[in-house]
Amino acid sequence: MSGHEIVRPRWHFSPRHGWINDPNGLVWFKGRYHMYFQCNPYHNEWGKMHWGHAVSEDLVHWKECEPALVPDQPYEDDQKGGCFSGSVVVHGNRLYAFYTAAIEQKGKIIQKQCAAYSEDGFTFVKPEENPIISECPGDSVEFRDPKVIFCKDRWQMLVGGSSGAASDLSSHGRIYLYHSRDLLHWDYDGILYEAQDGEGTMFECPDIFKVGEKWVITVSPMNRTDFLPTLYMTGVADFRNCVFCREYTGTLDFGPHYYASQVYRDRDNRLISVAWLGGWDWMPWIDDHGPSEENGYRGIIAFPRLISMDKAGRLRMEPYQNAAPQVSSETEVTVRGSSVLLSDTDGTKSAVRLRGFVSRTDAVTAVKFLFCDDEHHHIELTLDFLFGNIITDFREADPWTRNGMRIYKAEIEREKEIRFEIIRDGNVLEVYWLDGTYNFTSMIYPTGGMFRILASARGAGARIRYSVQEGEWMPKAASDV
Repeated sequence: MSGHEIVRPRWHFSPRHGWINDPNGLVWFKGRYHMYFQCNPYHNEWGKMHWGHAVSEDLVHWKECEPALVPDQPYEDDQKGGCFSGSVVVHGNRLYAFYTAAIEQKGKIIQKQCAAYSEDGFTFVKPEENPIISECPGDSVEFRDPKVIFCKDRWQMLVGGSSGAASDLSSHGRIYLYHSRDLLHWDYDGILYEAQDGEGTMFECPDIFKVGEKWVITVSPMNRTDFLPTLYMTGVADFRNCVFCREYTGTLDFGPHYYASQVYRDRDNRLISVAWLGGWDWMPWIDDHGPSEENGYRGIIAFPRLISMDKAGRLRMEPYQNAAPQVSSETEVTVRGSSVLLSDTDGTKSAVRLRGFVSRTDAVTAVKFLFCDDEHHHIELTLDFLFGNIITDFREADPWTRNGMRIYKAEIEREKEIRFEIIRDGNVLEVYWLDGTYNFTSMIYPTGGMFRILASARGAGARIRYSVQEGEWMPKAASDV
């Protein structure tokens, strides 16, 4: 296995062919789940965006369908444009899609918001009212990714934007708010939220949903100074007066590859997040967005995550379960300064899952997880209990994901029992800590024959109890559906 090869995942959706990125919808409609996503179905590179489409009965095993939206109208038929990202809602007996139509004019990308509707989820009609929002508000430069929800007696639309060009480091990301009674005619309400200095020059893929009594806004910021790929803010929202009062801020993921998250509800009304395993922070470091199958595919959709909130107002995101997890035998080890092997699997095997607990005393100041291949490429993730930090170290990672070390503030100083889950699925690595309060997601391209997961501790010995499952957690590969 070389660094230029990829291993298709078993538990994450990937297309048969072409490029994919942002998810644009995940809804239960007429007896099945429909997931839509931005894609180029013809090539492994970004270009002339379509909306791809896949269906599932369980959110795990997917069947890819023909593209749902094709850029065939004058306001979107452009090699550098197309049908950009957005969202879907179910209303009556129809499914409505909202997206950004983009074309290039005189060297500038023109973005307008559009709609389409479908009776079956497969074939969409674009109404004569398109574009339903033709003008950017005020001095906006970027204007895309509409997210539509229903609240009380009317529809609300969030659109991502910026005060200047996304590449301008003095620009501030923005979230614009609109409302409608009929889903086709929209009135502008104002700026629901504008980034503070350092929070991002452009807010892509805005989303808003309610957990208990709190509203949650999520965005994917460009050029954020702390490099976080996602931002969430909890607080109080007043749509009538276009006001959002932020109370708590966090990130959905500390890794480089969890971007464009969108939240929908499953058939049991549980909040589910899906995202693209990519991101702007990743782009400058990796030539051509990482390796790809020749004439194959490039891009993966994250495994669905269940969303909840703890008593402190922090979001939790755990791997979706559509059935009770399998029980396997448990191993217990004590880790100290030297790394202890937790898992050792063939690098070409696509799926391994570890679930367990780290137990520590006050004397244990840090616990480190190490993910490495046979050629000494490795990623280090450290829980720093002394200072309450999560440290990610990519300095010795494989050539495709190598960049640097970063330190992120977390509230873990007093934690003594840390539940964790680790999923390695093809070229995807996901780590969940503390019931999904702190998560890490990255693409990986190991070389050599084996892929190893190790752990160590600093200050004193820590106990780790865990179980390992290989390939049978999700019994059927998505590509076999």
